[in-house]
Amino acid sequence: MHVYETRARLDAELGHVKKWMRVGQALDIAPTLLRDVAYSIGDSLTYWWDRTPAVATPDMVGSRRYLSVLAPIDGSAQVVVAPKAELSQTVAYSDLDDRERFEAVDTPVVTVPAGGVLVMDEDEAFRALPDPDVAVVVVRVTVEGYSFPNK
Repeated sequence: MHVYETRARLDAELGHVKKWMRVGQALDIAPTLLRDVAYSIGDSLTYWWDRTPAVATPDMVGSRRYLSVLAPIDGSAQVVVAPKAELSQTVAYSDLDDRERFEAVDTPVVTVPAGGVLVMDEDEAFRALPDPDVAVVVVRVTVEGYSFPNK
């Protein structure tokens, strides 16, 4: 998990890499687009935005082929993140939607400030906590290519 307190910090660290430039484009344009409609940039990412109750699930969700990115638009988002290896799987991995589901656990809540960005690695699962006053952009970006320098 990587928490960037601001978009500028994400851009400074990864903004020179094409897929992360595309993530920046998605974060910039998403709030101007229709709510709860998925869009894509190239074949490397999909994105949408909605209020957190619409993107929250009762269980934790993980992916294998895409990194999950959450960026709150208008308030701080609360997210639970945990390593998949430490969780009990409730729904097996589906290659159709690149998701697997896990039993929700009580782990420390990560607070992502408005304008910040949270990136979950492919070995982690997450659950956004619902808050009707907070909207988030959700980006799913391919794990292929350049990822994080410390990995």
